[in-house]
Amino acid sequence: MSGRAAVSKVGVIDEVGGDDDVAARLDRLYRRHHAAVYRLALRYGLGNEAWAEDIVQDVFLTLLDRLPTLADPEQLDGWLYRVTTNRCLRKLRRDSFLDRPLVRWLLARDRVAEASPEQQVFARRDLERARSALAALPARERVIVGMCHLDGKSQREVCETLGLSKGYVSKLLARGIARLEEALDE
Repeated sequence: MSGRAAVSKVGVIDEVGGDDDVAARLDRLYRRHHAAVYRLALRYGLGNEAWAEDIVQDVFLTLLDRLPTLADPEQLDGWLYRVTTNRCLRKLRRDSFLDRPLVRWLLARDRVAEASPEQQVFARRDLERARSALAALPARERVIVGMCHLDGKSQREVCETLGLSKGYVSKLLARGIARLEEALDE
């Protein structure tokens, strides 16, 4: 969803007689949270930009519907993270995207600026092995490993966000890490 699409949506609110305050708040919230929602959706969509944009649009349309009922619409980080994650999990199940390449930002994150050609070859090979191992994980394990190790969330935060018990999250995280270690040791 581009910035123009958000402005267009705000224009639609105004055209149908919506409150200017709601339009301004939605615009402000979109500008503040769009990038984080997009990155999260892009990661779970395994690099598919159109897929991530669909999730972003769906999340912000949900926000538009729920904005009047939210207790503190200026403090939406947790709510947006949970809604985005749930939308992504639902779409992953529906579309069976389990075997797609991992998100492109993961590749960009591990670039070494001044590495020798040999180091770059080894780094690419290692990154491809890690990408393949992550892509082979079951969806829930991949999401939980990503939330804990890529997003820096604590297990407690993962439990609250996904609505799962601490024991279940711990089990899935341990299982996912074990599978990654096993795949990378081969």
